[in-house]
Amino acid sequence: MSEYKITIKLESNCMLGAGEGWGSVIDADIVFDNVGLPYLPARRLKGCLRESAKEVLEMMECAGIKKFESQIIDKVFGCSGDATGAGIVFNNLYLPNYKDVYDWCKWALQECNSAVSPEIIVNSFTSIKQQTSINNEGIADDKSLRTFRVLKRGIEFEGAVNIKEEDKEAVDLLALACLNLRYIGTMRNRGYGKIVCRFKKGNEDLSQSCIEQIEREAI
Repeated sequence: MSEYKITIKLESNCMLGAGEGWGSVIDADIVFDNVGLPYLPARRLKGCLRESAKEVLEMMECAGIKKFESQIIDKVFGCSGDATGAGIVFNNLYLPNYKDVYDWCKWALQECNSAVSPEIIVNSFTSIKQQTSINNEGIADDKSLRTFRVLKRGIEFEGAVNIKEEDKEAVDLLALACLNLRYIGTMRNRGYGKIVCRFKKGNEDLSQSCIEQIEREAI
């Protein structure tokens, strides 16, 4: 099994919704672990990359570039009803040096609980935003105020992708899908969720290498 890495850097504030609020204060919250550190769930990452990969194939077809077989999407990401599953395992994306940061936060919560709490840790990575609906007369609709938490611009995530059997075609598609993935989360039409995503092997940026190879072949 070969291990690769996906990295994501937030270029704008990002709303990675958890699908639930935080008490009566936050209507839409982000995803974070038990000590308050944010992360990107593997299932959501896989869904975003699948859609991005479809866009890559459409662009390739429009450009007349025949690089991938027609069934590559299901081969990489799996398909409904397939008992064997996909040959690629996606993992959650966490903050760099997550284990060390997690251990330190856990220690601080135990030893300095009067000064440190999961909420304080969450707040160090996030900010609170509010929005309301405006009617045709330019007046805010009654009870339309919503409060949500967003991740701050500049935060980075990384995580492993395991490929059971080495497959260059699958690696190239993932590299291009990562390069093409420019927005994640909700409220993307309002400027949230802009990212830079890369697919790597060690320190090598396979996303950049793959697109450069395609450019050379097209000349």
